[in-house]
Amino acid sequence: MIEIKQLYAALRHAIVATFITSSGLAYANPAEDHRDAHHQYMEEVVVTAPFKTTAAETMQPINVLAGEALLEEIADTLGETLKGEMGINIASFGSGVGHPVVRGHTGNRIGILQNGVGTTDVSNQSPDHAEGVEVSFAERIEIIRGPASLLYGSGAIGGVINVIDGRIPETVPSKPRVMLEHTYNDNTSGDRTLFRLDAGSGNFAFHLEGFQRSSDNVEIPGFAIDEAAVEALEELAHAHEDEDHGDEDEHHDDEEGHEEHDDEEPLPNTKGFIGNSDSESDSGSIGMSFVGERGFIGFSTSKLNNKYGLPPGSHTHAHGDEEEEHHDEEGEHDDEHDDGHAEEGHGDDHGEEVEFVRLDIEKTRHDLRAGMNFDEGLIESVRGSLAYTDYEHDEIEYFEDGGQVVGTVYSNQGYEGRITFNRRATGSWSGVYGLQFSDNEFSAIGEEAFIPESDIRNLGFFGFEQYEAERFNVELGFRYDANKVETGRCDSDESEFSASGSLLYKINGESNAFFGLTRASRTPAVEELFSNVNNSTCIRVDDDEDLVLHAAVNLLEIGNPDLDTETSNNLEIGYRHHTGRVTGEISAYMNQIDNYIFLDVTGEEFEEQLIGQHLARDAEFRGVEARMNVNVLESENLGINWSLFGDSVKAEFDAGGDIPLIPANKIGTKVEFYGARWTLQVHLNKVSDQKDTGEFEYPTKGYDEVSLYGDYHWDLGSAGGELKVFVKGSNLTDEEIRNHASRLKNYAPESGRSYLIGIRYRY
Repeated sequence: MIEIKQLYAALRHAIVATFITSSGLAYANPAEDHRDAHHQYMEEVVVTAPFKTTAAETMQPINVLAGEALLEEIADTLGETLKGEMGINIASFGSGVGHPVVRGHTGNRIGILQNGVGTTDVSNQSPDHAEGVEVSFAERIEIIRGPASLLYGSGAIGGVINVIDGRIPETVPSKPRVMLEHTYNDNTSGDRTLFRLDAGSGNFAFHLEGFQRSSDNVEIPGFAIDEAAVEALEELAHAHEDEDHGDEDEHHDDEEGHEEHDDEEPLPNTKGFIGNSDSESDSGSIGMSFVGERGFIGFSTSKLNNKYGLPPGSHTHAHGDEEEEHHDEEGEHDDEHDDGHAEEGHGDDHGEEVEFVRLDIEKTRHDLRAGMNFDEGLIESVRGSLAYTDYEHDEIEYFEDGGQVVGTVYSNQGYEGRITFNRRATGSWSGVYGLQFSDNEFSAIGEEAFIPESDIRNLGFFGFEQYEAERFNVELGFRYDANKVETGRCDSDESEFSASGSLLYKINGESNAFFGLTRASRTPAVEELFSNVNNSTCIRVDDDEDLVLHAAVNLLEIGNPDLDTETSNNLEIGYRHHTGRVTGEISAYMNQIDNYIFLDVTGEEFEEQLIGQHLARDAEFRGVEARMNVNVLESENLGINWSLFGDSVKAEFDAGGDIPLIPANKIGTKVEFYGARWTLQVHLNKVSDQKDTGEFEYPTKGYDEVSLYGDYHWDLGSAGGELKVFVKGSNLTDEEIRNHASRLKNYAPESGRSYLIGIRYRY
């Protein structure tokens, strides 16, 4: 396994060596119609818009994925789109779900934003719930790695991902802009069609977009379920159970456990494909703005539908007569599934196990955004955003006899908004202050309703001041948040204060060094506080018979109303070279987290079902990240770029033991050849074995992933516009890829070899 210090040394030496060998070479600007290797550093960073800085000047470690680079990486999920970025990994749950993992953090520790405002979904409540944001129309995606809670919320101590899609125009296009695209993926027989229109007249700007996507089951090499790993985990669970009993009980329990294991039904394994992994999705939005000399005001409305299945073995449980009667009364659902999984209708009384589960997501979102600039006075500009979201998804259970019921209905409705004021600069100081607020009503109704209905509110105040000198910049910030969760009788009313200080030292016109200290806090989420908690006594339910299974993690998950605020103390140092033939950056960080909240599994069981308890322990995350881009050749007919990147994170409890689901070390390289009308790229990502495992976690083998991208475009001349044909090959060696950060890695590997071909027209 690559150790952190080895990865740090290797990349540091590579960057230094390349600087030396290339210092005598003349630098030529890349072709006008092709993005250059250092372009990402020149982009203004919207997510850090308080000071309108570029990626090269910001004091945060940041990735900006935009333009052609983004179009080449767009995938079906946010995590799949970003997994090749430095410091980013994916926690998949079958092909329909791809949560991004930033520096080992995901879920409640990552802020997922859409145009600077939260997505308002239920993706944090369970790993089988997809993010309610569609990346197909993203114009750019910004990722701040490390604590960013001062900007966009108290929970984002791991990082912030902002998906910017331009649904509300802020300028009037000089002429109509159109994009049409269709792609086909041979692995899943997947089709995706999308269109986009931006136009304007006078002071009005308009935006219209829509897409439709469908795919069959995902093809893989070998079997979907790693039966050896699943069996090893079961034996580990039995071993822990035996340890909790005496020596006399140990022999009896062991025999009983083995007898039960021998009598169990075989796992629903498949070879060559992942069962129930087909999906379909569609979305559309419309937006309009009035744009004046000093600002704009606009709105948009969007609708997203997403249907996908959960792989066999990931979400199974018995469905008895009493439960079935309850669901027939609470939530009958008429769902037509076109792939022949089940007939229309509702199940009668089923005393059998669920055959498979599918999720049906519907999300409607309304956005209002405005901005105004002032010529004089204390306030230089003001911006405001407000979004109202109505999110709901059904978890539909299908049976062998063709019946179906809605097992659980998740809902999240509410609004989120923010307003920021930029203070006019006085001397070398400038500042920005703001207010952020949200109010959401969350509910889960049905057999998997282990979280109570809740009203979740947040009110936050933040401020930043920046001092800019010739050779250095200093940034100081604070944030105060008041968070409230109300479930009826059991409430949580917590507040926290966060602060940060950063220094950027400009070594010369081509490079800088940055140093940052951040103290960021996060209050516990509703599932961490009140899962399987009696809403009258506000403690764990009295009778274990009343515990509700969280099937996605296969645990009886129990909250802890006594959890304290989680506080992250982060130290980071880095170096960035942003101009010239060679660009790159390297950074190292240490993140000490007091009261790190996690789901503790000790081996306690009820009726052979493991119990998990939300607890808090002090923990430490530390890691290193680096990337380098080299413009190897630039001539009239040919350009060559080479890039290298890597990241490593180590996460341990202070009292001993590794934190589970931490991604393995990775290192990647890419070689890109391009001409005036064509591009060809070859990627190689090498992921190490992950042997640093938590309780009830099995080591994961590493893998090498080889991919290829190529395109060719035609200028249509008098007809106007550009036509591009592109092809993308992924996992070309057809390796079995199981990501350690995924809770479903032993049941559903990543896709096998696949080829995607597409055509895009832009005017």
